[in-house]
Amino acid sequence: MLHLAVEWGKLDRAPAIHELPQPQGRDRVLSFTEEALYLAKASENLRDAAILAVDTGMRPNSELFPLQWADVDLKAGVIHVRQGKTASAQRSLPLTPRAAEVLQRRKRAAEAKPSTFVFPGAGISGHITSVQHPHKAAIEAAGLASFEFYCWRHTFGTRAAQSGMDRFTLARLMGHSSPSVAARYYIHVTETHVADGFGKFVEYQTRNVAEGFATAFPAVSEAVQ
Repeated sequence: MLHLAVEWGKLDRAPAIHELPQPQGRDRVLSFTEEALYLAKASENLRDAAILAVDTGMRPNSELFPLQWADVDLKAGVIHVRQGKTASAQRSLPLTPRAAEVLQRRKRAAEAKPSTFVFPGAGISGHITSVQHPHKAAIEAAGLASFEFYCWRHTFGTRAAQSGMDRFTLARLMGHSSPSVAARYYIHVTETHVADGFGKFVEYQTRNVAEGFATAFPAVSEAVQ
């Protein structure tokens, strides 16, 4: 638009435009011990949301909070993200065992209070739109440094990469929207490829969640053993 203004004689020259810095605190990676401490202090609703966020990488505001039961296939073990800024944001996300357990439990509870949303809310939208207050309370109660709820998505991506998942599968699961990223990451990715890569993540996630809990609560772990 600025170059067009120069062409039309409205400006002498187009000023250089630099990308604004991203919001601080959105790229923190939580350790498994921090996760265990957080989940132990979180309310049930917050805990379920955090588990789904860190085990699927869903965007909180646009994908997780407005998630509807019609987009959850518990039999197949997947969540279908049907809307997004780009076609690449529309994807099917496999469920880890604990993510599936969360959804199964919430589905049973929803039978008493029917709602089309996995996380129903009292507002006009019909679903929760923020977890800011319970999230902050859980952080303080757990004695953790402050972080945004969005960091669970970033944590998912980092853990998936650390588990050995290849970049093509990870890009597909994260639902990257850049056309250049889509051209590089999605063209050769098949659903079988995604499933194989996700299996590595499930193994990595399950093992480290247990270790994080043992580190956070050694007395309880010893008693269980």
